[in-house]
Amino acid sequence: MLLIDRETLMTLAQLRTLLAVADTGSVRGASERLFVSQPAVSGSVGALERELGVELVARDGRGLRFTPAGTAFVSAVRAGLAMLDRGAREAQSIEEPGRGTVRIAAVTTAAERVLPPLLAAFRRGHPHAGLDVRVGNRTMVWGALRGGDVDLVVAGRPPAAMDARTLGRAANRLVVVGSPPDTGSPPGLKELGRMTWLLREEGSGTRDAADELLDNLGLDPPKLILGSNGAVEQGAVEGLGVALVSLDAIWSALASRRLSIYQCRGTPLDRPWHLVTSAAITLSPTAVLAARSMMLGPSGFTPTPDGRRIL
Repeated sequence: MLLIDRETLMTLAQLRTLLAVADTGSVRGASERLFVSQPAVSGSVGALERELGVELVARDGRGLRFTPAGTAFVSAVRAGLAMLDRGAREAQSIEEPGRGTVRIAAVTTAAERVLPPLLAAFRRGHPHAGLDVRVGNRTMVWGALRGGDVDLVVAGRPPAAMDARTLGRAANRLVVVGSPPDTGSPPGLKELGRMTWLLREEGSGTRDAADELLDNLGLDPPKLILGSNGAVEQGAVEGLGVALVSLDAIWSALASRRLSIYQCRGTPLDRPWHLVTSAAITLSPTAVLAARSMMLGPSGFTPTPDGRRIL
């Protein structure tokens, strides 16, 4: 339990429930996330309001909104719980690094193509360590690192304004692919401008790279937005259009002649993967073990000067 003063007593469960309401935007969403009843969620929020003596949540039509007081309190609670969680993990990690937990966020492509062998190697070396892996687009993973919700990120280059340290880099080349041409001659630039381009959603690093490439080529082709790397790659195999994809993801499709690389000015694009941590937070011993594992394996990251310091 969390003691505020002699007269105010709040539980961690109540505070986490409030954050779930803030994150999902509804009592129902919070109940589904936490696997508790909606009345239990409402009861937790009501208990907090009574103890604080202020309204945190107000009805807004059929939904709800946080009051200014509620918004301020949620921000403070989020920061406070993050510190408590980090402190607990660090205490466990210091006592027994091989039994602590490391939190990793990765963009979708990296999670599918880069992380699995690296995590498998880490688990072989540290079978009792915990892994908390989150997968999302670039906006999500950098937000998680900025908010202190994860220890390590595997993604493209971190935002310039972010207080981050890059520990290692791994090669990643993006190429334009499509169905093998019937004539044996790949499409030229004008033809590529008339073909449908299969794209990821906004917020994806691959989507940003594709938009940048099309802009540099002066092309404004028809576009079809698909929700995952697998859908984009399979769509290209089925002839739905062309796509900018990671070369590592399509070796089997190239070998079986289900896809061909289209020569396109400005490609292949070099977009290396980055292993990143926050410069504002010291890595826990368990997170250091994970970072070392990712940089020491044969298919791992090449250490930067910051990475070599922890090897």
